[in-house]
Amino acid sequence: MHIAPASSTTAEASDFPVDFDPGPGEFLMFPMGAERIAEAAFLDRRLGGDWTAATRLDWRSVPASSQPPRPALLFHTAFCCSTLLARTLQSPPQVIALKEPQALMQLASAALRQPPEQIEGPLRAVLQLLSRPWSPDGRCLIKPTNQANNLLPAILRLTGGKAVLLYSSLPEFVISCCKKLPEADTRVRWMAQHLLKDTHLQRALEVPWDHHFHFIEACVLTWHAQIERYADALAADADDRLRSLDMQAMLADPPDIVAACADWLELGIGASVLQARVQTEFQRNAKHPDRSFDASRRAQEKAEVMARYADVLDSALAWERETIAPIARMPIDWKPLAAMQRA
Repeated sequence: MHIAPASSTTAEASDFPVDFDPGPGEFLMFPMGAERIAEAAFLDRRLGGDWTAATRLDWRSVPASSQPPRPALLFHTAFCCSTLLARTLQSPPQVIALKEPQALMQLASAALRQPPEQIEGPLRAVLQLLSRPWSPDGRCLIKPTNQANNLLPAILRLTGGKAVLLYSSLPEFVISCCKKLPEADTRVRWMAQHLLKDTHLQRALEVPWDHHFHFIEACVLTWHAQIERYADALAADADDRLRSLDMQAMLADPPDIVAACADWLELGIGASVLQARVQTEFQRNAKHPDRSFDASRRAQEKAEVMARYADVLDSALAWERETIAPIARMPIDWKPLAAMQRA
């Protein structure tokens, strides 16, 4: 790797921050084409390529802007069709969806160990880099990993665009976690630790954030910790930049809800283009676009998982009802996107 002047690595969106090294505080900048970024389900090592050839860029070298960047933002609680929605809400190169950039994930992890003032500078810099358009007058949609929801307040404060808060119900979340077993066991436990830290829920439970939770506990705590962050963000939304979206509302009416998202986020995608994208993306697997996947297949898999893990779901909902619901913080006003469109 080599160090290059900031002017040569920040001018074009194609000079992409594929990673962030929190030790020296450097971004790894690697050339990426718009189509490659648009097709990728995850902007991490799964992109491929020889990252040892990346250029290192100190975050302090990223030129400051006089105005905060205005990307469209799509936050989510995991396992709620966020990749599907992000894929549909793009029209390369005019509108590009950046799906779970690794650099943001690294900063979210660093925030567990470092004070906020040490994270804000690099976070401001990465948001500046990720918000660069891929064409004249283009827009970027940033979909952070749900594990970056601990940065949600800071991301909103450092940007000026609108956001959608996508979520599923607790039963849907537990079902999705079970569907991904056994691999999901470790991942969901880690998500619970990561997202519970410094929440009202953690303080009410009086447990250390890095406690080794049972899988059922981890599912419930992961969901509630994220909904608490949504509740706080919605309550503080004085500028009316946020709308929430239930996954089931989207799946029940993809054309209208996708159009509503595009309008709310001011993406500027034409109606005919959006309609075509809905027809394409909702008929294939968002993580593996070479595989078909539609509403009937989704319903079939859900029914199979519910039958297999009915006892796990029942136990999770019972524990949530008895232990977590009485102390959980939920949104007072969800500001739902679907209701806004019907009004």
